[in-house]
This record gives sequence, structure tokens and C-alpha cells, in this order.
Amino acid sequence: MALTFDDIREEFWQLLASDKQAMKLYKEIEAGRATYATASAYSVRVGECLAKILKQHAPYETIEEWDIDDLIPRSLGLNHNIVSKVCETVQQDMNKDARLGIRYQAPKFDGDRAFGIVQELRDNPEFTNIEKTFYDQITNFTQNVVDDAIRANAGVMSSAGVKTYVIRTAEAGACKWCYAQEGRYPYDEVAEKGSDVWRRHENCHCTIDYVTERNGSTFSQRVNNYKN
Repeated sequence: MALTFDDIREEFWQLLASDKQAMKLYKEIEAGRATYATASAYSVRVGECLAKILKQHAPYETIEEWDIDDLIPRSLGLNHNIVSKVCETVQQDMNKDARLGIRYQAPKFDGDRAFGIVQELRDNPEFTNIEKTFYDQITNFTQNVVDDAIRANAGVMSSAGVKTYVIRTAEAGACKWCYAQEGRYPYDEVAEKGSDVWRRHENCHCTIDYVTERNGSTFSQRVNNYKN
């Protein structure tokens, strides 16, 4: 039988629960000591756990050993839900600090991108041809959930008249292009989705965060001082 999402779900949860770094980040988030950059680091761990489970079940000859129409969208959907809930916790803490009652804007599941991953597998039945980029895409997809949550919530803040700033931090050893995107930007200047501030290449673990003028100095310091 072809591998389905139900075949790997329990293994994924067990692996995530045993990931010490993921659990450390999760505890920081639950304790209200985190920012979106923390959520981004957590999302990387979630994505890598899924990639690792899929790799353990990697087809040896053809992609026919996976039910890709079930396995990929549902696996990515689970990651999306996990990370979105973490982002909600971060946003609630951020709103509390700023004394704002704005409702959390959940990021939408990127169905087009999930279908694109499925289609790539379909177009490359010899899985070994795309193996490395495929696993990178799983992690990148999961990290982009955080980026989408930032865009949605920063946009609402800005529309409400609250000055909002997006902060991108390059990971240690990042490429020249990523270092060029590092900085603090007024949201209105980078609001367009085509802005390079929101872009990622494969295997990019740079973090994106945001803060408003209403956030206190302690919270703002956490945002601006975060390093991978």
C-alpha cells in the first residue's frame, strides 16, 4: 500500500515531542517570553521533523510508493495548523504588551504552493532527482507560515493607524543576498508581497519579526536583539 498521512502522523508527533530544541522554543512561547522570531525558529524544527519522517519513508525507486495527493497536503496542513497556533500565542502576548484588543489574523493555508510540491513530485517520478530540494521545501513551507502570519497581523496594525516595523535578521553564515535584506523597515514600505524582505531561497533560516510603536521597551528589545 502507498504511504499516507495517517501512516506517519503518530511518528511525527513522537519525533517533535522528543526534539529538545523544539520543546525549549515551545515553552518560551507558551510562557509569553517569545516573539515571531522565536516562532520562526520553532517552525524550522517542525518542518525538519516532518522532513525527517518523510525521509525515513523515502521511496527507493519511484514516487508511486507514496500517496502524494494525501500525504503531502495533509502533512503540510498539520504543520500549518501547529505553527499558526504558535503564532497566535505570540500575537496575543504582543497585543497584551501593547494594550491592543486587535484580533489575531490567522494565515491562510497556501494550497497553491502545496499543490506545486505535489506537482513537482508527479513530474519527477525518479525521486532521487529532486530529493534534496524537496526536503528543503518542506521546511521552507512551514517557516513561511510565520511570515504569512506576520504580514497579516502587521497589516492590520498598520491599517489601524499603529506605526509598525518589520525586522529581518540574517542567520549566522547567511549568504550575501540575505545579509543585504537585513534591517528594520516601516511596514508600509515593504507591504507589497513582492518586497525582497519577505523572500526566501531554499534552506534559508533568516528570521522575520515585527514590532509596533505601542509595544513596550522590554518586548521591543526582545524583537531587536533576537539572534538565531
